Amino acid sequence: MVYGPSGTHVAPSSPDNEHQRVHDSSAICAKLVTVIRGRREAVILKLNKPATIGRNPLCDYVIAGTFVSSVHCTLSAVRSPNGGVIVSCQDSSRNGIRLNGHRINKTVVILMHGDSLEIPASITFTCHHIWKDRLEKVGLFDPVPPLNPTQSAMTMNIGRYLVTNQTLGSGSFATVHLAFDTSHTTRRQVACKTMRTKKECDKRQIFKEISILNRLEHPNINRIYDTEQNDEFMFIFLQLCTGGDLFTYITAYAEKESRLCEAEAKFIMYQLLIGLLYLHSKMISHRGPYPRIVIADFGLARPRAYQETLNVCGTVSYLPPEGILALDQEHLKYVGMPSDCWSAGVILYIMLSGAHPFDDDSAFDSSDDWLSHIQASHASQASQHYQQNEARLKARIIDGDLDFHSCLWDDLPDAKALVSGLLVHNYQHRATVNDALQSHWIDSELDELNITYKNQVIARC
Repeated sequence: MVYGPSGTHVAPSSPDNEHQRVHDSSAICAKLVTVIRGRREAVILKLNKPATIGRNPLCDYVIAGTFVSSVHCTLSAVRSPNGGVIVSCQDSSRNGIRLNGHRINKTVVILMHGDSLEIPASITFTCHHIWKDRLEKVGLFDPVPPLNPTQSAMTMNIGRYLVTNQTLGSGSFATVHLAFDTSHTTRRQVACKTMRTKKECDKRQIFKEISILNRLEHPNINRIYDTEQNDEFMFIFLQLCTGGDLFTYITAYAEKESRLCEAEAKFIMYQLLIGLLYLHSKMISHRGPYPRIVIADFGLARPRAYQETLNVCGTVSYLPPEGILALDQEHLKYVGMPSDCWSAGVILYIMLSGAHPFDDDSAFDSSDDWLSHIQASHASQASQHYQQNEARLKARIIDGDLDFHSCLWDDLPDAKALVSGLLVHNYQHRATVNDALQSHWIDSELDELNITYKNQVIARC
């Protein structure tokens, strides 16, 4: 999960002026509505600006009551990778909250449109998603049009799980839905990764992913709970991550600057490196640009990552030169671990600059343009523009010099040194994860990073 700066507002409202205010600001993406003595009041949510509910006068929505904690819960909204919004609620109270009648305590849950959120012995809110999904979905619940906020959720029973049509993410090989573990006393929310199994080789790839996940236990690695299958699909039930994916987060948070601030990029990078260090200690390379703080999606992962492989996989934008060469020359091999380090370098460059290090076309006027580019480049059928420029991008990755614009990077000499070390073309000379963790950019603030890591990652596991 990614955590960001706080700040939003709460406004008591009538139906008419509430409706007007929503249309005045496209940044308002969700609201929690309650009725107090005949008057509608709403907790208004904007992207990446959490709102607090509690007894403390500094909370965004203040409730007086014996059973209400100082800060009872925190509400957040982030962009969904598929369009629309993901609304979550972090309970931090003594007495918990109730989601659709089920008690929740000391955990994070996702709120779907129409869900009821009750502060015990106090107020009940109804969640309203204002944004609707923008992209067409293809997956388990076909034929379902893009989900409208006013449309009721559809569900499907898979083993002991109730899978909903709320899509948390999708790609060429899988779709991730919100699901509930009905055997759990609190109907624990989980993520259901759904993959169609048309061929026997598909099943082998999926079982390889399951085998890898079952061997891993780390705060920055997505945890597996269970698996199910039927004639058409394989289902992997995983730890729920409510913060969205990293690149959607970057575009949403960097509305004005087009990039993250150095401190935030450093904390994200630190978590990524710790997760990769754990994977590499298990001789597993991730080989995909999916750091979440937790790292997820192990469909491309490779055990025995110190060995060379002919199997090239991953998004072209994040492949190292040796991986690009191996795409077009089948006899060439490359090693997984250095590939992970190259991808980490690309991610760090993007976080700090808002552009791809080898693709001039990835510097955009707005985060919406960048989000559209990222989504198109990861789609099963890439945009025509992306296809036309892929050969040029490959050539730049193989032969191009790393371009550091002086107006930005001159102020970040230690970060620039780390990026340069990770994006070395010869993988034998490329910085390792250990090298990165010992770089001056990380080491100079290692104590602060460790404290933040314990407070925001370990304490929330």
